[in-house]
Amino acid sequence: MRVAIQSGLTLASRAPVEAAHPTAYQIKAKPVPSEFKLSNGGSLHVCNPRGFAALRDLAGIDHDSFFASLTREDLLGGGIQESGKSGAMFWSSRDGRFVLKTVAEEELQKLLSFLPSYARYLMEHPDSLLTRYFGAYQLAPSRGATVVCIVVMNNVLEGARYHELYDLKGTSEDRWVDEVDGKCLKDTNFGPVTIHCAAETNETLHAVLQSDTQFLQRLHVMDYSLILSIQYLDKDMSGAFHPKPLSRLMGGLKGTVQFDNRRSKEPESCIFHIGLVDTLTTYDFKKQIAHTLKSNTIAHFYDIDTVPPDEYAERFRSYFQCKILAETETLESFLNVDTLKRAEPNLTDLLSFDSPLPAPASSATPSKSMPVVENLLDLDVIGGATCLSSPPIGPGSPMNFDPFSFEVVGNSAKDLHAQPVQGGYGSSFASSDLLA
Repeated sequence: MRVAIQSGLTLASRAPVEAAHPTAYQIKAKPVPSEFKLSNGGSLHVCNPRGFAALRDLAGIDHDSFFASLTREDLLGGGIQESGKSGAMFWSSRDGRFVLKTVAEEELQKLLSFLPSYARYLMEHPDSLLTRYFGAYQLAPSRGATVVCIVVMNNVLEGARYHELYDLKGTSEDRWVDEVDGKCLKDTNFGPVTIHCAAETNETLHAVLQSDTQFLQRLHVMDYSLILSIQYLDKDMSGAFHPKPLSRLMGGLKGTVQFDNRRSKEPESCIFHIGLVDTLTTYDFKKQIAHTLKSNTIAHFYDIDTVPPDEYAERFRSYFQCKILAETETLESFLNVDTLKRAEPNLTDLLSFDSPLPAPASSATPSKSMPVVENLLDLDVIGGATCLSSPPIGPGSPMNFDPFSFEVVGNSAKDLHAQPVQGGYGSSFASSDLLA
C-alpha cells in the first residue's frame, strides 16, 4: 500500500494547477479531472487539485516541497491506531510535516463539499486549531483492487517532543485506556489533569475553540477530538516549539500542569501542543440511530459520544473551559457544581445514588438550596447513597440507603465513615432514577 501511495503521489505532483495558485474564494470552480495510471495497473484520482493547491498556498506550503516530503523518503506507519474505532490507517512523512489517513467515501465527499467554506473560514481565522487538509485522493493500489480514499493533513504535533499524548472529546463513553508508555490516552485518563497558561493565551485559545466548534456545528459535523501532547520540562529541558506554526496556537504553548491525584500539589512546567482533528464525521442517519439506542441504555451511566452537533459542540467547549485555565484561575473559582460534573466525565456506580441534603432541622419550610429528600417508595427513608463524586460525608450528611435490600446502612456520620461506598467514579443522578 505504501509503495502504491507514494507512486501515486509522485504522479499527483503533475496534476494541473495554475502557476499563480487560485485564491481560496475560487475553489468552488469546477475541479479539473486528474487521473493517473500506476505501473502495476492501479490508478489514482486526484480530487480537486486546484482547490487543495490553494489551501497549501494559503498555509505557505510550496507545491514542490509538499510532494517531496511525501515521496522523497519512505512514509512511516501504515497501521491502524489502537485507540481508534474507525479502522483508519495512518502514515506520516518522515520529516514529520504531514499525516496521511484513510477515510470512508462519505467522509471524503463531505470534505469536498465544504472545501470552499472551509477555505474561506481559514482565511478569516488564521489562528484556527482545525486540521489543515492539503490533498485528497482515491487510490486503487493495483488492478482490480478496492478503491481507498486518502486525505493528507498537517501534523498538528509537528515539532513536538512529549511525554504524554491525549485524544480528548469531552465525553466518558469508552474514554479510558490502560496507561502504557507511548500510548495515546483519553478523557478519563485526563480526569485528574488541569492545564494552566498565560491569561492572554487562554483567552485566545477558548475564543478560537468557540469559533472552530461553531463552524463545525454549521457543517453538521461531530465526533471530533482535540489532540493534546504534554512535554514536562523537568524531564526534558529542550522546549520543543515549531518555528513556523500554521497558527499561533499550534507549534507549542508554555504552561503548567496540575494533578488532582498526586501528593505533590506543585504544578509542573510544560510545553503543550494542541489541534482539532477528525473533523469529517457528520450526524447522519446511522449516528442518529446510535444516539437513540444509547440514550435509552448507556446514557444513564456515561456521557455518550453520539449526540447531535450542537450538543456535541457545547459539551466540548464546556469541558475544555474547565480543563485549560488561565494562570490566575483555579477550578473551584471558575466552576459551579453543575459545570464541574459536566467537565469530569465519569462512570456512575450502579449501586450508588445522590440525593439532596435534608433541610435544616430548624426550618419550618424546606429551603430552596437544601430541599427535603423525597420519601423513597414510601419507606420513610430520608437519605440516599453517596457517589464518590459527592462531597465527603460529614455531620448532617444523609444516611446511606441500599436500594436492593431496602435497609439503611448507617445511622450516623460515624457509621457512614465506617462503611464507605465502594465503586467507580460517578456522575450523579437522582434517587428517583432508580425506577426510570
